[in-house]
Amino acid sequence: MTLPSLAEFIRLMPASVVTEPPSRWLADCLDSQGDYLVLLNQDHAPLYGLPLSQLLHLAQTADEVLTLPVSGYFSTASAPVVELAQIDDVADVLQVIEWQTPIDTVIQRVASGPEQRWVVVDRQGHYQGMLDTTRLLANIVQLLSAANSTDAEAIAPPAPETMASQSQTALLTYLGHELKTPLTSLLGLSSLLKIGGENLTTRQQRYTSLIQQHCRRLAAWVNTLVDLGRIESATLRLVPQVIDLPALWAEAYSQAALRAGLEHQTPVLSMPPVLQSPSSPLTLVADQVRLQQMLSCLMQTALVNREADQSGEALLLDILQWDNWLGFTISGIDDRLALEHLSQAMTVPPFASLPAAATPLSAEMGHWLEWLLVRKLAQLHQGELVMTVHQERGIRPTLLLPISPLPDATRSSRFLLVVAPFEAESIAQLWQQAHQLNYQVLMTTHIHDAMEVATHLPVAAVLVLLQSHQMREDLQALKTALAANNQLLIALVPPHLSAYLGELPVDRELLWPTDGLGSVLLQPPTAMPAPSRLTILYLRSEDHSIDPSQKFPHIFHDFGCRVLEVDDLQQASLLKRVWRPDVAVLDPAIADPQTYLQSLSQLAELTSLPLITLTMGATQAAHAISKLSVFPCLVAETAWNTPESAERMSAWLVQVLQVAATEGSN
Repeated sequence: MTLPSLAEFIRLMPASVVTEPPSRWLADCLDSQGDYLVLLNQDHAPLYGLPLSQLLHLAQTADEVLTLPVSGYFSTASAPVVELAQIDDVADVLQVIEWQTPIDTVIQRVASGPEQRWVVVDRQGHYQGMLDTTRLLANIVQLLSAANSTDAEAIAPPAPETMASQSQTALLTYLGHELKTPLTSLLGLSSLLKIGGENLTTRQQRYTSLIQQHCRRLAAWVNTLVDLGRIESATLRLVPQVIDLPALWAEAYSQAALRAGLEHQTPVLSMPPVLQSPSSPLTLVADQVRLQQMLSCLMQTALVNREADQSGEALLLDILQWDNWLGFTISGIDDRLALEHLSQAMTVPPFASLPAAATPLSAEMGHWLEWLLVRKLAQLHQGELVMTVHQERGIRPTLLLPISPLPDATRSSRFLLVVAPFEAESIAQLWQQAHQLNYQVLMTTHIHDAMEVATHLPVAAVLVLLQSHQMREDLQALKTALAANNQLLIALVPPHLSAYLGELPVDRELLWPTDGLGSVLLQPPTAMPAPSRLTILYLRSEDHSIDPSQKFPHIFHDFGCRVLEVDDLQQASLLKRVWRPDVAVLDPAIADPQTYLQSLSQLAELTSLPLITLTMGATQAAHAISKLSVFPCLVAETAWNTPESAERMSAWLVQVLQVAATEGSN
């Protein structure tokens, strides 16, 4: 495979001399229809990189008066030169690559720093253009395999499905980044028009606001395309942390109001009751940026719906808790057609050639791509975007997330997934029986979507309300999909179909309606070892000056566990052979967990033990070592200052202890 030339990946981004005033920089950037500017010295060597947003800020702050562009240039009352120290605060650091650098070397350098800005120069150091890292990384797998291969004929050609998926991902990423340039320019130009708003008529001001609103909407869809491409190519990485939900709630609301075009109205931010109690803060571990992205999409839909209902005091979203799960539920959507449209938007796969792909949602309620992204992000968090059933609120779109990312065996399985139309009578009967058995009802109208949900959520059973005798093949596919997780498949058979269906590929059949749902759901739970029977090897910090009143490892004694404390790894290896502990727990006070775990990984006796980490730093360091079986439980980074929070954290820790011990014994 012949490697392409570096010239194929160079973008001719506009440049300007650093000694010119900021107004001239802005003019050079906009004249080239770019969204990025490279500042050069007098010898045409690159110094700084400035996005258009920062360029607008510099031009507005450095020039005392900035008027609208005339023939591509800006007239200013004064044009002082910005000091270089001011640019350092907002400009990008540029990484330089020479034109003559071999392409395989370029790939390796870019792969080591994909988020950096790279510029290409000639032998004299003159600026030639920006390196298009997006296009380069979209082809990095093929390029690296070609560069490292010694026998091209020995490489098996990729499957057509793989090639199609890679091409689709590359196209998504490429189009997304290409669309950002004109959108950013439009936003910047409309911002300049608003600066001179006193010279605009009321109609022109309205048009300017509409330009900005639609540009923001398009920019959101472009970002959605890019994120979907990253998820498809498995390059999007989550950064889990303990979330400050009230603060994130306010940020998500601001973004939702901006995207819905309601940013100038008086904000009415109503928080769920669970967030209004400072004495018992709600603990959630998730990626903060992605969680805000998901909540903003849900709030946008709820905000527009609330505006239509003129119910300004109603909650946008409510938060409900089921065991180790949180449900962020949209309130106020009672229209069955709107629910079906939302359900379609949540279940249609990307680029499917189905009529449902053009889901007739209003633009303010969100695009099907945005709903698809929310679902993909929820699945990366071990959750789902589903329809939940409530006694008084009916059916509600819900973002369902685990309170903490735990191994599969620790996640609650008190969910019933029902495949049925959105009909109030049958739904009410299902909810009543499930509620008495302490189950939560999830709904979908598509069997294929039920397979997706059952793959990502630990549902205890899937109930399918049969509507025709032609559903046998769908039931067989669903049965095969559920077999891997040992989930129950129950067919709800209406009386008028019972004589025509024959034997179905399901675990149980119930003549529907019935009150016998409990007889097929009540099954004994998986046996877990009692905490009092567990032996814990506590890998303690060597710093003995730590306050002895801290909760670790004393809390393990409170559970009734036998605790072996040790601050030397060789001694820990010996204790492991003698006492045979069930799990190992890493002291959160260890200053350098990465170095400590590297030493631990050299001892086979210790790597065979399930390891519980209590901090984010230790969890990340442990996950980087493939030999370790890691069970994260970030209770050392959460509040224990109230009886309620202490009880919740203790229950979480006991659950992880039990599961880790069970996994270690298998």
